[in-house]
Amino acid sequence: MHIYLKIYLILFTHLFSPSEHETRCQVRNMAKENEDLEISIELIAHDFEYAFKKEMNTQIKSSLNKKNESYSLNEIKFYLKNRFSISQKGSEINLEVIGNEIKLDGTLLIYMEGNYNKRIKHLKIYNDLLVDWLPNQQNIVNLNGAIKSSFSYNKNQKSHVFQ
Repeated sequence: MHIYLKIYLILFTHLFSPSEHETRCQVRNMAKENEDLEISIELIAHDFEYAFKKEMNTQIKSSLNKKNESYSLNEIKFYLKNRFSISQKGSEINLEVIGNEIKLDGTLLIYMEGNYNKRIKHLKIYNDLLVDWLPNQQNIVNLNGAIKSSFSYNKNQKSHVFQ
C-alpha cells in the first residue's frame, strides 16, 4: 500500500506541476539608423502564469475583449522589466510592450517595440524569462535583419552578444 501512495504522489505532482517548454523570441532588426526593433515573444500561457504567481505573489488574470483573450499590459511590463532587455554599445534600448494575446492553443504572444539610434553592429540580449521557476526552461532568440543569428538561453546562460 505504501508503494502505491508514493507512485500516486509522483504521478499527481507531475501531472499538475507546470510544464517546461521552449520560449521563442523573434527580434527583427533593421540595417538603417533610427529604425524600430520589432519583437515577438511566444511562450506557454500557463508557464507564464505560474512564474508570475511565484515571483509576484499574486495571480495574473486574463481578460476577454472583442478580438481575443489577453493579460494586462502593465502586469506584463512589470514582469518583463528585469527579465528581458536589449542593449547596444552598453546603452539599453527602451522596449515598449505594445500588446499580447492568448491563442486558443494556450500560447501567449507578447509584442514589443524598441528604437535604436545607430546602425546595428551588435546587440546584447538578456533573457531569463521563466528560468528561475522552471529550471529546465530554454529560451530561444532568433534575430532577423541586419544580424541574422540564433541563441538558446537557459538558467546558466542568460545573456548573449549577437554580432
